[in-house]
Amino acid sequence: FLYLESADNYVNIYYLDKGKTTRFTLRNTIKRLEESLGSAGIIRCHRSYMVNFDKVKVLRKDKTELWLELDVHKAIALPVSKTYIESVMETFTKFCLSRNS
Repeated sequence: FLYLESADNYVNIYYLDKGKTTRFTLRNTIKRLEESLGSAGIIRCHRSYMVNFDKVKVLRKDKTELWLELDVHKAIALPVSKTYIESVMETFTKFCLSRNS
């Protein structure tokens, strides 16, 4: 999958199906999913989002915010909140190093 988006007691799971971004809704909380997916390269980047770091192409910073751009044909950018900047930067560095070695 590409990323997860919180919607109260539901989580929208976005994934590619035949090249098209598709959504599946699951009755669960993002906090519970974070606990079970944390070691799989799926990390929290925002209060409302978790991202599959295998799908991150670019880490982009504009004047006030940090964004994760996903490697899909139709540009998807997820916000990184201040709370999660440190863990996102650590994970991004690890993924960059592992891809280059």
